[in-house]
Amino acid sequence: MRRSRKIDALMHKLLIEKRMDGFSVVELRDASLPYVEQTCDLANLRLRLYRQLLRFERNNWLRVEGSRANKRYFQTELLHVYEFAPKPTSVEVIEAEVLTWSVLASERNESRGELEIALGEVGEYQSLIQRFPELEPKLALLLNQARERSAQLLGKVNVLTTVLDTIASEQKAC
Repeated sequence: MRRSRKIDALMHKLLIEKRMDGFSVVELRDASLPYVEQTCDLANLRLRLYRQLLRFERNNWLRVEGSRANKRYFQTELLHVYEFAPKPTSVEVIEAEVLTWSVLASERNESRGELEIALGEVGEYQSLIQRFPELEPKLALLLNQARERSAQLLGKVNVLTTVLDTIASEQKAC
């Protein structure tokens, strides 16, 4: 019976499913590009893959020929002894993050629209008070409500923008 091991989902996709063999780090990086975020930094991606290659080499799942820039990695028989399963972190989490990001972005855009409406109401109440000072006692409460609503919406827009910026910066780091 084969023993099952969990490995990085990207490495599983490339080495097990695509059966890459006799490759360099740069070739592995280039082959992984369709499976990672477009905003991913290539240098960080190469480092991530290199760490995985070192782990595979230490476990004798890959052997190395050559040195420095001429290193090539080859699958060993030991790699075929085990049954590998992908860790759900890399590929599946990216899809969940994209979904989360799109939901947050649409909420932010909706709140921006509501904020513009609330600010328009504030401006209109102020205009009415200037034109009709006798209505000020009746309009003052409505003006304050519109100001409070616009302040609340501005806070929501700021929070959502900060969260989206944080997610975007994390995705750039892979």
